[in-house]
Amino acid sequence: MRVELKGLHKTSKKLADGTKRDYYYAWKNGPRIKAEYGTSAFYDEFRRLTKEKKSPDSNSFQSIITLYKRTDLQQRKPSTRRSYLQYIKLIEEEFGDMSIAAIEETGSRAVFLDWRSEMADRPRTADLAWSVLQKIMAFGVHTEKLKRNPCVKAGRLAETGTRREKIWLPADISKLREKASQQITDALTLALWTGQRQGDLLRLQWSSYDGMRIRLKQAKTGRHVIVLVSGELRATLERLKKLNDERKVPALTILTNSHGKTWTSDGFRTSWGKAVEAAKVSGLTFHDLRGTFITRARRAGASIEDIAEASGHSIVDVRSILETHYLAGDATAGDAVILKLEGKTS
Repeated sequence: MRVELKGLHKTSKKLADGTKRDYYYAWKNGPRIKAEYGTSAFYDEFRRLTKEKKSPDSNSFQSIITLYKRTDLQQRKPSTRRSYLQYIKLIEEEFGDMSIAAIEETGSRAVFLDWRSEMADRPRTADLAWSVLQKIMAFGVHTEKLKRNPCVKAGRLAETGTRREKIWLPADISKLREKASQQITDALTLALWTGQRQGDLLRLQWSSYDGMRIRLKQAKTGRHVIVLVSGELRATLERLKKLNDERKVPALTILTNSHGKTWTSDGFRTSWGKAVEAAKVSGLTFHDLRGTFITRARRAGASIEDIAEASGHSIVDVRSILETHYLAGDATAGDAVILKLEGKTS
């Protein structure tokens, strides 16, 4: 039975495969409802969001965002307000429930940089979204709701290039493994061997793993991906499965925190940011593991088409990443050409 929800806002978007997807928001320009439409979880989330609209948790970033919209934003030109609201909506969806304490902790900057990097294929959008986020943070500091602004002086993606230029080198991976917790290194291993987005990996359930392959549907694109599990990843998954089976209340998801519970996006990003900082790895984000997967796969002999199929990237994006790293960075990549020419002329 469908219940009429006052203020519910619906939009539709045509995906790359031609299908149409509907998106629901608690109100126009409000946060997106992530639960499936028509389910009890959907109605519960709608009620929670509309309740928070009236009185958001004073310990959450949403309280600062709400105050910003009611005060500072209203002093700007109507066209500026309209422009800002589309980016504020993105920020609310991603960080609205993030605690103020988590923002103030060391390592939170990496969390926000990782979010920006997920929009690197749209550098102008990423820069504008970051600019608005930075202004809200500054407002929080100005009103003494925040002790610091973790989003200052980050440069512009539109000027410096996209994340395609960034990959994790073996030394970076080794440093993180050495300093990070087992839960973080397990997530690192899963990302390195699947090339999937952080959100998709955090949601990945045991039902998606059959002992040989991982099957998932990407939340961002709706694309179905099948990845053959490598020996190293299988060893990690089997260890995690055994550990999960021994728990009184097994988790549905493959990746869990130190308490054996499904990671929240906020919790994982904070822990990841701290681990990266402790390992002294700079300029790299979780999202950059996608390009790293592509580069490693190509060096191992995989075709561009197969890499695109496994990672969920477009063939154009795979080629772009490889042109930056594989073709330019491998000193032996052109050896076969010279050897063939030498054979023909000798």
